[in-house]
Amino acid sequence: MSAQQTYFDIFGLKPAYDVDRAALSQRYRELQREFHPDKYAAKSSREQMLAMQYAARINEAHTTLRDPVARAGYLLELAGVEVSPEQTTADAEFLMQQMMLREQLEEVRDAADPAAALDDLAAEVSGLFGGEQQAFARGFAAGELEAAKNSLLRLQFLAKLQRQVEELEEDLLD
Repeated sequence: MSAQQTYFDIFGLKPAYDVDRAALSQRYRELQREFHPDKYAAKSSREQMLAMQYAARINEAHTTLRDPVARAGYLLELAGVEVSPEQTTADAEFLMQQMMLREQLEEVRDAADPAAALDDLAAEVSGLFGGEQQAFARGFAAGELEAAKNSLLRLQFLAKLQRQVEELEEDLLD
């Protein structure tokens, strides 16, 4: 394993947004067994250090490729497109939609049936997230990097909203 290998190289995958999650998981387990630091306990300190570095890189690669938003950002990075963490979308229609969805989220607790209201909101957000993932995949595959970047910015908003929906669900279950 070399530092020049991409995360996709590490897992033997073709660089693309759509990833075979089963192949990713299987290869992750294989690499974990191969480079687990305990396996190098009787080796030289240099070999132990390398094993720890490899294991850390494998974990980082797996975490990135498993997460759809991180994977999209990584693909754009590989393509030379810079996306700063502070960057946000300028899509006014999308931002208005986000405001309305967040208002719905705030109103869930006061709904006649909070669980049903939350389920409806979760389904809507999930559908929007799935649609934006498809838009990113299409744009990236077609080499339309600016469109893919805009999709990534929208995915970041939607992922945050999904986490907020999940947190509210946990609160309602308590």
